[in-house]
Amino acid sequence: MSAPIGKSEFSFELPNLSYVHASLEEPSLSEAPAFTQRPDGLGAWLARRIAGFNAWRQQQVALGELEMMSEHELADIGLSRSDLPRVFDADHNLDLVQRGAAA
Repeated sequence: MSAPIGKSEFSFELPNLSYVHASLEEPSLSEAPAFTQRPDGLGAWLARRIAGFNAWRQQQVALGELEMMSEHELADIGLSRSDLPRVFDADHNLDLVQRGAAA
């Protein structure tokens, strides 16, 4: 059984591609979204907590790596073993920041 097949059923065409940003072609796409996110909402609070936890976790990983270093390796980077608990302390270089020596 052979059914007649039109030539258009086998033809393939690529879509019309454009490399111009859509906001330049469609002015309505460049408008601001209809909703605005509140910086004091529950989602923002949760995002701050998660970001804080992630920063704390990264500090703990870095502190663990420093604790695995030998005394000689710590001396190479200008630290001693007694400096390790204060490395991530915000007040550690407060006097240098106040004098403008640390950025």
